[in-house]
Amino acid sequence: MSGLEVTTSGGIGFIAFNRPKRGNAVNLEMWRALPQAVKTLEDGGAKVIVLSGKGKHFCSGIDLGILKTILEIDGNKIEDALKFRDLVLMMQGSITSLEKCSVPVVAAIQGCCYGAGIDIITACDIRYSTEDAKFCVKEVDVGLAADLGTLQRLPKITGDGVARELCLTARVISGLEAQRVHLVNQTFSGEEELLSGVTEVARRLAEKDEYAVKGTKHVLLHARENATESSLNYVAMWNTALLKKEQIMTQLAKQQQQKRKSKAKL
Repeated sequence: MSGLEVTTSGGIGFIAFNRPKRGNAVNLEMWRALPQAVKTLEDGGAKVIVLSGKGKHFCSGIDLGILKTILEIDGNKIEDALKFRDLVLMMQGSITSLEKCSVPVVAAIQGCCYGAGIDIITACDIRYSTEDAKFCVKEVDVGLAADLGTLQRLPKITGDGVARELCLTARVISGLEAQRVHLVNQTFSGEEELLSGVTEVARRLAEKDEYAVKGTKHVLLHARENATESSLNYVAMWNTALLKKEQIMTQLAKQQQQKRKSKAKL
C-alpha cells in the first residue's frame, strides 16, 4: 500500500508509515489506505495492531500537497466547500478506523508527532514513545482549528485543562512530559527499546482471550461516550449475550498452567 508498510507476525499486525524522507507526512494515498490496512489485518486474524513510523519520525503532520489543495479551494463556491467537507470527513474516517477497529491498536512514537500525528495517536488504545519524542498540536500555528479528532479525543486522555493549553498554544512537549500528562503510557530511552517494549506488550495482548480483549475495548469506548448507569447496563447485556463458560474455563486453565511453570522455576 502506498506510504504504508503492512505486515503480520504471531497474531500481531504491524502498520508502519513509510515516507521517511518526508517525515511520514500523511498524503492522500495514505489517508485512503489506512482503513483498508486496518481491515486487512482484522480480517486476517490479527489480535492486536502496532502502529509506527519508519525513519526518524513517527508522523510530522499532514502532507503539504493536501494543504496546497485546501488553499486552492474557493470557499465562496458551494461545490468547493462541499469538496473540502468531503476531504475532511474522509480523513476523519480514516483515523476513526483505528478507534472502531475491534482489536487494540498500540502506537509506538519516536521523533516528531505533530498535527495529524496527534489526531492519529489519540484514536489508538495505548501509546508509547521515546523519552525525546516531540509532540505538538500544530494547527493554530497554521491558521486552523484541529479538525481530525484531536479536539474531541485529547481532553478525554489528558484532561480538559492540559488539552486546552496544548491545543491553544501549540507548545511542543517531550515524551517525558507526554507521559506526565498521560498522553503516552510509558517512555523508552531509544527507538530500539521502544519497538522491543511495544512488541512485547502486543505479544502479551495477542496471548489473551481474543473475545475478552475485543469486548473490553468495545465497552470502554461505549463507557467513554455514555453515562455510567447506561454503560453498566450495557456491559451486563454484553456479557449476558456473549460470555461463554468454555471461554472462562480455558483462561483459568491457562492461568493455572502459568502458575505451575512459575513455581517450577523457583
